Amino acid sequence: MSIPQNPETIVIRNQLYPNGLSEISVWEYYQKVKPKILSETKGKDLMFGIMVEENKLVFRRNYGDSIIRLTPKNYDEIITGRTVSIYSEMGAYEDFAIIDVDIDPSDGFRWAKMATSNVYEYVMDRVPIVRRASIRFTGKTSFHIFLEFGKKMKIDAIRYLMQKFLQDSPLAKTYTIEKKRSPGIPNLDLSSNKIRGTFITLHSLSILGLRCMEVDYSKLMAFQPRMALI
Repeated sequence: MSIPQNPETIVIRNQLYPNGLSEISVWEYYQKVKPKILSETKGKDLMFGIMVEENKLVFRRNYGDSIIRLTPKNYDEIITGRTVSIYSEMGAYEDFAIIDVDIDPSDGFRWAKMATSNVYEYVMDRVPIVRRASIRFTGKTSFHIFLEFGKKMKIDAIRYLMQKFLQDSPLAKTYTIEKKRSPGIPNLDLSSNKIRGTFITLHSLSILGLRCMEVDYSKLMAFQPRMALI
């Protein structure tokens, strides 16, 4: 078991954690959510965000000579107090898609919530291939809208269809639908929807130390990042 050898070592320090988030806090959190993480990552290739020093992050897609996959047998071995973030990779065929509501932090969190609300309402009401949608706080400055289709399709076809739905919608008059955002305009980013595209795993911590968590639509406008502290 990978219990931290230096449990009080700080790995993250920021405005939300002014006293710092320690290795033991990260490790204990991932022990608590172990069943949820294993469920979310079952059968998926992963990428880890690892803090090698305080606030110094590296990304890894391999553990030794192998791709990273979590199982009940290896979870305690490879999740350490420095394994801050867990990202899931898209496969060639998926039954879901992600709309990343990308907002410049300087534009304000309220704008992120308003854009997310508008997009969520549209895809629920007007996109027929969507069976279910949920809102996920990414643990940083905005949200993902997680779309479920009920059947698997080629990931390239999913991206094409979602791009067409969004570009043909009234949303395209207010937001950009590009790989990168423009200053002052929320962007509906679909770039994760590709083979080996990564997205923050539900219940993972972000690089800021906040939880990626589902936010009920009815509570979206009242949500604040501090609600995702561990």
